[in-house]
Amino acid sequence: MMILKRFQSLFPCFFLVLAIHAQEMNFAVRVVNPQNKLVDPKVMKTLETAIFDLVNTTKWTDDIFEQNERITGNIQLTIKTENSPTSFTAEMLISATRPIYGTDATTPIFTHFDREVNFSYEQFQPLQYVQNAFGDNLTASIAYYVYVILGMDYDSYALQGGETYLQKAQDIYNTVPTGPKSEWQGKELGNQNRYWFIENLLSPRLKNFRQANYEYHRLGLDVASTDANKCKTAILASLDHIDEAQQTYPNTRAIRTFAATKTDEMIEIFKNGSAGDKQRFIQIMTRLDPSNASRFTAVGY
Repeated sequence: MMILKRFQSLFPCFFLVLAIHAQEMNFAVRVVNPQNKLVDPKVMKTLETAIFDLVNTTKWTDDIFEQNERITGNIQLTIKTENSPTSFTAEMLISATRPIYGTDATTPIFTHFDREVNFSYEQFQPLQYVQNAFGDNLTASIAYYVYVILGMDYDSYALQGGETYLQKAQDIYNTVPTGPKSEWQGKELGNQNRYWFIENLLSPRLKNFRQANYEYHRLGLDVASTDANKCKTAILASLDHIDEAQQTYPNTRAIRTFAATKTDEMIEIFKNGSAGDKQRFIQIMTRLDPSNASRFTAVGY
């Protein structure tokens, strides 16, 4: 019998990397080092294993997830610079999905490209997350994104359901020492850094955005298999709330991340919508993401 706060339904099995203790995360991990000048490729393989173990064997919540309920995702760490045999600058691409009720499909809940992660690593060094303590920058960065993903996942099942986990992501930011914290604040990245993303999600000005996360997924996608029109109506209502959040708090990273994560999915949904739904979708998304306005017309008229 599962004990789970975020939802109470059994889903089919989607994607398993490895069965480990029925923890919350089920992530595939890849470490890429195009240079291979200073470091033995075997070191990158042990780093890959260390990240895999950190994400998939740490107990991140107090809930119990069945194997088929775990959050699936991918992490790719690409080494940009070998500063030394044990010091690196990398880029990290991280994505996560959650199941859609009543179907064999999943939906993306988070996709993000972090352009700068500086860290040190020696072969066979374990990566261990300790709550309320800063161990190393790579562990802290990954734990931060895990809690962001958990927050967004729980928000998709209940209004403000992910508050605890978003707060934990902010707590991780607060434990980062002055030196590494400059990377997290990333002034050269504007509001694209880790500080601003968690600030956005916890800001009262984006309350409508988090409500939209629930409406889009629980009231929209999760009923798609039984009522496609109800699904579209709920998704359009969620976009209205995101549009309101955009007006209250313009140019946030959280809203841009939503657009990048969900646009392809929404285009496929509204291709089968009414002319009125298509027009409304195009209008709202053009306001939310004007740089990609030409993409939204793919739904047709």
